[in-house]
Amino acid sequence: MNARLLFDALLFMTLAAGASTPASAQAPSASEIAPPPPPSAQTISAMAADLQALQARIASGDKAAYATQSDRFNAIGVAIAAAKPEVWQSKRETDAVVVYLLSGGQPRDVVQLLQSGAVPKSETPLMRGAIAYIAGNEAEAESLLGGVDPRRLDLRLAGQVAFAQSVLQTTHDAKRAIALLDLARLLAPGCLVEEAALRREILLVVDQRDIDRAASLSRQYATRFGRSVYADDFLHGLANAFVQAGLTENVLSFGKLQVFVSWLAPDVRRDFLLTIARAEAVNGKFDIVGAAAAAALRDSPSDSADESRGRLYEAAARILTHEYDDGVAELQNVAPSKLDKGDQSLLAAVRGVAAYLRQPLSEAGSSREEPPPDALTPQGDADHAAATIALAEAALSRTAALAGVAEKGNP
Repeated sequence: MNARLLFDALLFMTLAAGASTPASAQAPSASEIAPPPPPSAQTISAMAADLQALQARIASGDKAAYATQSDRFNAIGVAIAAAKPEVWQSKRETDAVVVYLLSGGQPRDVVQLLQSGAVPKSETPLMRGAIAYIAGNEAEAESLLGGVDPRRLDLRLAGQVAFAQSVLQTTHDAKRAIALLDLARLLAPGCLVEEAALRREILLVVDQRDIDRAASLSRQYATRFGRSVYADDFLHGLANAFVQAGLTENVLSFGKLQVFVSWLAPDVRRDFLLTIARAEAVNGKFDIVGAAAAAALRDSPSDSADESRGRLYEAAARILTHEYDDGVAELQNVAPSKLDKGDQSLLAAVRGVAAYLRQPLSEAGSSREEPPPDALTPQGDADHAAATIALAEAALSRTAALAGVAEKGNP
């Protein structure tokens, strides 16, 4: 199984279990963290339901809930290991084990349970399928889970099974994978399953370059889960995904994201727009650079790093248009100290291009001095170097166009 597929198979488990802490999920104070109930005080099914309720709070942005999640997993694992054989004669309890697994639990606890022979044979395929899915064993997981109809399962685990089936279908049938994510969202509304399914479905639709569907789903995510513990990291990555798929390469497509963007919190919105502006500068799409930067500047705090970034990107676009003078003036308001090293290099390049464009055309209109070599030499990381090159190429193209006009006007 290749690394990409393994990542897909582990996606939901990793996000649920908190294998890597999202930037927005800093641990709260000890007083905010409620201890898990003692395993002996609850059935395993009740503990699984408690875990799902906790994860629903994570999806709504509860950082304290995120911090207590690992304790819940540990408690359920202990309870599974200590349970008497007769416990597993209840389908409600065996289903709870599958909920535990697909929520991010440790498979080793369940492997030992299966080896004990205490689980009825009718209930083992679902458990084994969940273990195979978590382990990245695609063929076995597909054989055990592929024929299951999530709609006939208990609602406690139906959405999770549909999500897992979608992951398994992604490389074989993207349309079916998307349909299964739709089903997962319908079966588990308001839960972490719906939140994770929306994130995954958005990225699949973006890969298919369906801007209308991507914009609609993104708006749903922003309105329903904009405060999720995972939202900030996801939305930052989503901006780059839109650019890489070519969904922001023209003003019309970019405009279709405006309703979605308007639902984002101001700081998240600025990050999303500035990420697009920077990425499209690499691609030489300076009309989009200017539009995204201008939108980000509308609510950027004065004298902030975001304002400096926005002014830099907007000025880079404006100096290539009839707003050249305004762009040059805007460059003067960019504080280099508030930019990272890559953007500082880009600022130097923009200023160099601005100076180059200020030079008058010759009387024949066919030549200019070359741009300052130091200003246009790619510096910084690969993205900023590419943005510098794109800016230089745009400037040279503009010069060539103006020279052509001058030649036509001078017989």
